[in-house]
Amino acid sequence: MRRTVSCLLVLLLLGCGCFAVSAAEDEPHTHIFGAWYTVTSPTCTEPGEEQRMCEVCEAVETNEIEPSGHKWSNWEETLAPTCTEAGEEHRTCEVCEAVETRIIEPGHQWGDWYAVTEPACSAPGENRRDCARCGAAETAVLPVLGHLWVTDPAVPATCTTEGKTEGIHCSRCGAVLSGHRQATLKPLGHAVLDENGDCVLCGAHVKDLCPYCHRDHTAQLFGRLIAWFHQIFYRIRLRFQ
Repeated sequence: MRRTVSCLLVLLLLGCGCFAVSAAEDEPHTHIFGAWYTVTSPTCTEPGEEQRMCEVCEAVETNEIEPSGHKWSNWEETLAPTCTEAGEEHRTCEVCEAVETRIIEPGHQWGDWYAVTEPACSAPGENRRDCARCGAAETAVLPVLGHLWVTDPAVPATCTTEGKTEGIHCSRCGAVLSGHRQATLKPLGHAVLDENGDCVLCGAHVKDLCPYCHRDHTAQLFGRLIAWFHQIFYRIRLRFQ
């Protein structure tokens, strides 16, 4: 009889304990999660999965692990490009051995520009560069420079020396601006002499000088004849000036 009562008490205590634990588990509580552990490892392109469990109620929380991404090698040329045809290069993932390819654009290997024809004041020039790979050439026009006009100052004529009118010319090519060519002026010749026989323009003593050649013919052979002819030439020159 006593043994039966003892067994009943033990069963009653066990039942109450299980009910208490079950009730504690069913009551609301803050989860106490353990450390994350990997369920599925990620790959280069596919996500993985990790979980952690509550230490009280064994609730499970799941999180996605981002794909690790490819670990690419350096690019390696598989087809060399030409001046007009594209080439190709590839690289390989060191983890999953995936292969990625890309195009290498074609193009000339141009050298430096150099002048074929230098530009002038009124004509364009030409620059050129050559491809080191195929020898193709590319040209570019150099614009016309245009004239650099400068003024030639007038030089007055004197009694014995020539003068010049004002002119305009290009300092680069020597071209003369239309209507501005510099003309040569003949010597003026000595003007009327004063009472001392001096020129009223330059003050030179020219009483005995020829007005045409500005020389003294008195001491020359046939000096009077030469002076007479020079007088005629001098008057003709004065008429046509």
